[in-house]
Amino acid sequence: MSDIWPALRPQLEHLSSPLPVAALMQAEAHRDTVAPHLLAELTALAADPRPAQQDGYVLHLYAMLLLAQWRDTRAYRPLAELGHLDEATVDTVFGQLVHDSYGRALASCCDGDIAPLTQLADDDGASFWARAAALEALTVAALESRAARAPTIAFLADFGTREAQFLRDKPDAGADLELLDFLVVCLADLGAIEHLPAIQEWFAAGLVDESYADPADIEADIRRSPAECCAAMRDARRGLIDDIAHEAALWPAFHHQPPLELPPIPLGAIREPIKREAAKVGRNDPCPCGSGRKYKKCHGAAA
Repeated sequence: MSDIWPALRPQLEHLSSPLPVAALMQAEAHRDTVAPHLLAELTALAADPRPAQQDGYVLHLYAMLLLAQWRDTRAYRPLAELGHLDEATVDTVFGQLVHDSYGRALASCCDGDIAPLTQLADDDGASFWARAAALEALTVAALESRAARAPTIAFLADFGTREAQFLRDKPDAGADLELLDFLVVCLADLGAIEHLPAIQEWFAAGLVDESYADPADIEADIRRSPAECCAAMRDARRGLIDDIAHEAALWPAFHHQPPLELPPIPLGAIREPIKREAAKVGRNDPCPCGSGRKYKKCHGAAA
């Protein structure tokens, strides 16, 4: 139906509250027609991100989440390309979603080739948070069998070795969150027990922030089987993108609208969050995203 997209686009182009459930359901019902337009949006933004920097413009965010939910591998490379934008641009293009959903969206669209993710992780000129998202994407993709486990762990271990050396030579190492902090958690989440000695050495050298990655927790987590690691990731809702309402609840406009606590729903079904007033989060309180880490070392680090 050629008239679907012209009617649908205005409903998804700018932020609105409540969530445009009807529009999202219509996109779901006509995904074959809608997907090429969403792909074109992501591809165009990689070349010129200015439209996404306008206040309230969110079409690209809906595009990312819908295509990720549909496991559309055509979105993988355009999404990865967006991560190479500079820090300030990534911040305005993705906002909080670079922290919450971007890495998991990359994993959801991964076609098995980890090169776009390793290249982003290794890009010193890219946004810190985009590089961290690439590490998360590698982890999730490997756990969900969307990327091969062995080469993924091999890259992460090598990345950790290089980052550890970088921190040894960095005068202010540890003053802020470092990529090695994320990397240690990724290896633990993968159950990469063979790399525990290297991780213990990094802790002993003071290269890992223990308020972000507790040594005892890392050692316990890394001893789990891959199946246990994957189950824990899914239980924490840190896996593949399956529920747009849950993701949108993390947006600043919906911060007081956590997702409904209902049994899992079929892929593609959409439910609307409930409004609820939430108390302020202290810097040393647990992060409300459910990561189990302190707010100042999780979402508060990007605030």
